[in-house]
Formats: sequence, C-alpha cells, structure tokens
Amino acid sequence: MPLPLFPTPTLIIPIITDLAVFITPLWIAVIVGVILGWAWKPKWAFDPKHALQKLRPPRLPNPPHHTAFTYPTTTTSATATATAGVKDAGGNAVVTEHDLLHLWKLVEEKDGGPAWNQMMDRSTPTMRYQAWRRDPESGPPQYRSRTVFEDASPELVRDFFWDDEFRLKWDDMLIHASTIQECALTGAMMVHWVRKFPFFCSDREYIIGRRIWDAGQIYYCVTKGVPCSSMPRHNKPKRVDLYYSSWCIRPGSRQFRA
Repeated sequence: MPLPLFPTPTLIIPIITDLAVFITPLWIAVIVGVILGWAWKPKWAFDPKHALQKLRPPRLPNPPHHTAFTYPTTTTSATATATAGVKDAGGNAVVTEHDLLHLWKLVEEKDGGPAWNQMMDRSTPTMRYQAWRRDPESGPPQYRSRTVFEDASPELVRDFFWDDEFRLKWDDMLIHASTIQECALTGAMMVHWVRKFPFFCSDREYIIGRRIWDAGQIYYCVTKGVPCSSMPRHNKPKRVDLYYSSWCIRPGSRQFRA
C-alpha cells in the first residue's frame, strides 16, 4: 500500500496536542510576568517630570558656609580629609574627599577604567536620558547615565533626590528611610533604607553613607554602602553591602550621573 503524501488527521492531532502542552505554560508565564512587571512599576516611572515638579521649595542639605572646591585636570590626589563628619565604629569618616575625587574622575572620565558602551538614548519634550555600561576587570558591571531636565534648577534636582521624607511619597519602591547619624558641620549623613522588591524576592536593606559637595551651582553627591555596627543584620530584609550610586548635578547641558 502506498504511503500518503500528507499526514493523516490521526497523526496531526497528537502532534498538536503535544505542542499545546509544551507552549501553553510558556505563554502563561510570559503573560503573568508582563502583568506583574507592569503592576510593580513605580508611579514615578510613568511621569518622572510630574514627580519632579511636585517637590516642595528646595532647602540646602549642607550649611551655607561649607567650602567650595575645584579639581584641576592635573589632580592626582585628594585633599586632606575633614576631621568632622559621620564616622563608623572605628572612628573613621564613612564619606571622605577621596570619595569626592573618585566621583569627579568618573564624571570627567579620568578614572582609568575601560571605555563606556552606550545602551540607551531616549528623549521626550522635557527630558533626555542616556545610559552606558562597562565591565571592569574585577567587580560587578558599572552603569553611567546622563539625564537632562528642562526648566529645573540644579538645586531643585539636588533636593528632589536627597529628600528622603519626600521620596517616601513618590518612590513606591522605598518603604522605609531613617537617619542614623548626621554631621551639622559637613552635612554628611548615614541613613537606613529598605526598598521593596517583587513578592518572589526579599526586600533589600541599605546602610548608606552620603554627602554633598557644593562647587557653586555644581553639586557632587556621593552615596555608598557603609558598615554600621549599631544596625544588626536580619534574615529579612536582605542587607546589601556593595552599593554605589553617586551623581553630579550642574546647569546647562551637562548633567551627569555616575
């Protein structure tokens, strides 16, 4: 008996059934992931400019007598570390001018690291966002971004990102923020953050040392993870030790964040 040129229905139906059994769970997982991802998206991500405009009148995070600084392109070492500031259990300042110099080198691309590879370039009528990534020889990947806001002063942007009390109102991912230490002379701070993660992940806890340097309408803002013996670890939320997110804010077309 000659073989048929096309599969008979009795052969096709089992094949279709097997494919459906295999593909259906994948589609369900994709749909659920899209729904959860959209539901978890913070409110400020829908309209960041609207959130920025809601900020109350700015306030200076550092005392007005704080000394400005200048780093020429030939700078090779940081200036002397200030004796005042927020200190760890060993009496060492958690944020120093070495951190300032490191951020300055990152902003000016003079840190000697590998070249940055652009990942994104998006614009709206009121904002432009660019992002880069690089992979150092040791350590995790590093990301750099540049955001240009229209009709926003450097002081407004500075206060928007620095004000934890106000951040709790617009940043849905931040569920707790408190100040552990604060220096009245330098404005340096040690803060405790807890950030919300999707339900299938543990929330994350951060002990952050931070300080702003004012260079005359140019603000260098350093924030990084620091140790704190007075804040014991717990199983939940999970403590994040390696954390660095710092930025430079300045007027015109050169607002960078490292």
